[in-house]
Amino acid sequence: MTGLPQNRFAAVVAGALGACLGVAGACCAAQGQENAASPAASTEDRFTGPSQGVWYACGTANAYPGKKYVYSGPMATYCAWHRPIAVYAPAVRKTFFVFGNPDNAPAISDYDHRAKRFAPPVVLGTNPDMDAHRNPTLLIDEAGFLYVFYGAHGHPTRVVKSRSPYDVSGWSEAAAIDDPGTSYPQPWQLCEREIFVSFRQSPGWCFRKSTDGASSWEPTVNLIRFADARIYAVSIGGTGPFPRAVHVAWSKLGGGTPEEVRTKHLWARRYDVYYARSDDGGTTWKRSDGSEYTLPITEETAEKVYESGEHGVWLKDIQLDPRGNPYTLFLDADVATYESTWKVAGRPAEGWQISDVAQSDHMYDAGGLVILGEDDFRIYGPTTGSQAHEDGGEIEEWTSSDRGRTWTNTKHLTAGSRYSHNQVKVVFNRGESDFRVLWSYGDSVYPPATRDVYLCRYGEAAGTFERITLAGSGASP
Repeated sequence: MTGLPQNRFAAVVAGALGACLGVAGACCAAQGQENAASPAASTEDRFTGPSQGVWYACGTANAYPGKKYVYSGPMATYCAWHRPIAVYAPAVRKTFFVFGNPDNAPAISDYDHRAKRFAPPVVLGTNPDMDAHRNPTLLIDEAGFLYVFYGAHGHPTRVVKSRSPYDVSGWSEAAAIDDPGTSYPQPWQLCEREIFVSFRQSPGWCFRKSTDGASSWEPTVNLIRFADARIYAVSIGGTGPFPRAVHVAWSKLGGGTPEEVRTKHLWARRYDVYYARSDDGGTTWKRSDGSEYTLPITEETAEKVYESGEHGVWLKDIQLDPRGNPYTLFLDADVATYESTWKVAGRPAEGWQISDVAQSDHMYDAGGLVILGEDDFRIYGPTTGSQAHEDGGEIEEWTSSDRGRTWTNTKHLTAGSRYSHNQVKVVFNRGESDFRVLWSYGDSVYPPATRDVYLCRYGEAAGTFERITLAGSGASP
């Protein structure tokens, strides 16, 4: 496994952009919000030094007027369907995280909460075309071995495994998930000595299991399959004793009225929110009321949580409260104007509740949901714009003390930014108070003034966000 030469974006961007036109979607620089949140100091002076992440652009059909691409910008932590990318390991008090480096190679580092320092990043492989849809995801098993899944956007998923527990310095190739059309691998450990990975195999959503540390994979199981529609899903695994639950929320890509089919590209026709869960490691699947599904789940049998009408739905996150109840963060967007409403669908007791959080001006604004307690829900996302009608913006904190029913803008983490912050990801397994979320920062305009991309993190104990400083751009293992 070798590293890639730096800054080869210009040679391959055309291929990456073309590959994404069929399924990928829009851009989202949030518009200003009137609120009483605490202000943040200008943060622009923090972003100097070598680039840390991939810059990417995608989609031309139905782009916002005057824009060439639907979305573009800093994508080191892209996209919402790549999860988890950061995992806290309490046994060693480290947060491990993966990202797409400047060449879009999968890279990994960790943060030592005791020593207060980051490990030098290690490059784990290569991706051929600067397509940020190939970004990595991460699993840590019960013995501490690290697994990284990468390289898939309608391709087999490559897998590497650490040679030692909790150690990013040495890696070995594991068995690939060799289904020919995989995208968005989402790995969880739900049962002892077993890895569960769900992924899109267009047009449906599937999963596979390994019981030998990713040396081999059991046959593929079709979980969701809608007629004439593709599936975009986010999932979250439980923590604690085995077996652990896994929860899945998804939207469908395709369909719409005859007028929508005539006027909207496929990427803009994604609708509704659906839900399923398994409490036994993926053997049986249920609706939120406990009634069982027969696999694959079809549109006729799926539990619909939210109906979007002619608007589009962009899923951003799914998390669990202390009782194990699911909450999904998503954007409801008018694809003609890109105006978007941030919403949370939660099921704290009987029945689903849908709440509005904020407004922004792009459906590819991407935030994360952090649940610290029964009365402490937080959303971190770019809900105020820094580059008009581009994806990303200024990161703000929204909080709820009534289990997601109502939301208040309580903090501006960034302000006065020249470019855009976006692609917020939550640390799985809760993490420590100095590292709850991480995200990407860079220029979302095309053509960009710079393709430099930087990584940032935030935890409530710090009081302010911090640029992640890594030694070097990564070394091959």
